[in-house]
Amino acid sequence: MMYRSMALGIGLILATSGCAPQNLETYKPKDQDEVFIVSALLRIPEGIKSRSVDMIMQPYADDVYVGNFQKYLGVAGPTAPLSLSRQELRAAYAELLKASKEISMTVKDFRLTVSGNRATAEASTELLLKREATKKEAKEDFFRNEVTWRMRHTPAGWKIVEEMWQ
Repeated sequence: MMYRSMALGIGLILATSGCAPQNLETYKPKDQDEVFIVSALLRIPEGIKSRSVDMIMQPYADDVYVGNFQKYLGVAGPTAPLSLSRQELRAAYAELLKASKEISMTVKDFRLTVSGNRATAEASTELLLKREATKKEAKEDFFRNEVTWRMRHTPAGWKIVEEMWQ
């Protein structure tokens, strides 16, 4: 009972001090750059929810580097690539949306650091994928990953230049 009271107290202290983990949707930007960055990153889960590959791809720069994506969400195998180009990322998202009956993504534990024209965002992502399945197959898949987005301010706004999945 005493441990539960201590845990509750620590949780309240963290919540009131602003150190509690936040979802991307509830993150409160501190300045205009953070507003634009959060807005860009929100397009990924919103695009997944609306099943729009075009919306998902909006925050990505043309020369984006995506590391370890195929390892976690694609067809895993000894020869599967551990990095993807923007075009391959688009194809992977299109295939993921096509294979699902219902799909949703939540971005939790969101942390953002902005330094000049560069920014780093870190979060935990939860992807729930529901699909048509036979009696012996699971109808739901749940993927939880840690992701780091490195962003750069470009003439077209804040863009993801590197996405690393852990």
